[in-house]
Amino acid sequence: MKNAKTKKIIISVAAALLAAAVLALVFLAGYWTRGAVGSTSYDWVLGVIADHYYKDVDASSADEIAIDALVDEYLDIYSEYYTAEEYAAQQQSNAGVKSGLGVSYSYIPGSGITIISCVGNSPAYRAGLRSGDVVLYGVKDGVRTDFGSSSDFSSFVSSLADGEEAEFVCASGKSCTIAKEVYSASYVFMATNDSAWTFTGSDALQMTETEGDAISYLPEGAAYISLSQFYGGAPQQFKTAVEKFNELGLTSLVLDLRNNGGGSVSVMQKIAGCFPSAAGKTALVARSKSGDEKVYEAESYSSQYTLPEDIDVYILANGSTASASEALTGVLVSYGIAGYGDIYISEYSQEYLSAMGLTAEEAKSGRTYGKGIMQTTYEYVTGEALKLTTHQIYWPNGESIHDKGLSQSDGCNLVSAPLPLSGDGEELRLAVGMIYG
Repeated sequence: MKNAKTKKIIISVAAALLAAAVLALVFLAGYWTRGAVGSTSYDWVLGVIADHYYKDVDASSADEIAIDALVDEYLDIYSEYYTAEEYAAQQQSNAGVKSGLGVSYSYIPGSGITIISCVGNSPAYRAGLRSGDVVLYGVKDGVRTDFGSSSDFSSFVSSLADGEEAEFVCASGKSCTIAKEVYSASYVFMATNDSAWTFTGSDALQMTETEGDAISYLPEGAAYISLSQFYGGAPQQFKTAVEKFNELGLTSLVLDLRNNGGGSVSVMQKIAGCFPSAAGKTALVARSKSGDEKVYEAESYSSQYTLPEDIDVYILANGSTASASEALTGVLVSYGIAGYGDIYISEYSQEYLSAMGLTAEEAKSGRTYGKGIMQTTYEYVTGEALKLTTHQIYWPNGESIHDKGLSQSDGCNLVSAPLPLSGDGEELRLAVGMIYG
């Protein structure tokens, strides 16, 4: 059974904003190391913590409590213990293979179940559901269920068997028939002012045009690329999007990292390689408690998969932009690909904060998350695994954003955001207006 951390999957906006600290937003799957055989799993966990945790911790008084309780009580919120079954499922998810509808959502008082993000190539995305849609009720077997809370929605979705269809009706009048399925996630979406593309198919590597998702208010020559996580097929998808960018002769890029909490360091290295000024250079430096350093370099590609060096690059971020997203931002800033003045960060409305009972600081309004530490996952011979915070990370220019993130004080711009949504919407329109005038 999932432990308390894993249960914190986004079912509220507050959880969505804190996801960077819990599950989907874990930074840097990093590298995988098999542990030596110990007398018990518990002894093995204690040994790994003593040898590799990024700071000293005294767990001598733990008195052999359950391993997951030990990790929860003595380690940071990014460290996590997995049973063999949980670890196998986590590896599959990190490879881009998901199961379910493919949405994160929140119940917003006075509005309803609001879709915060919709995973590309998921059943929900293919059915036409999008970020910002407000879902009022669902219909299964002719029976209507109104969604007056997050639990109403989650219970309705949980009641669906795999492959069983249900109708979801939105406040706009849109109706989407969706069934829970296993699917490969598309992490990259690209749009211009007259067309758009996502990735489809069993492996989510087929770039497919979806003209209806074009962003009409983008100026000529501008591309919008949303990168939602650093997992699975994201590198191949991003390279293909770059190829399309070059084919169209575009001249500027709006890179949307809102609600992107990170992922694998190797994926970040590959995507960083699409920016020629960074290709083959240091992407980040990881430093352990002993002072040992490991340097991670950006990949290098042919011109086909490399953005033109002279394009303008702008970055969109919010309070759930964390870890690998902040590291990629660091690459772009360190090599002059984008400046702090080219970064646009969401500032949530007081109306939203009041409705959710959050302070601006709790929502990380007007700043990025500030996660500058790395996790390494160690696997035991039984198939169990321990994800452990092992290093502090630094940008190529030596900067560390841990526990502070990026904000207006760094020279970044603030964008008024009614809600912490991904993708197209009022906030994006405003940001585009600020960028291009």
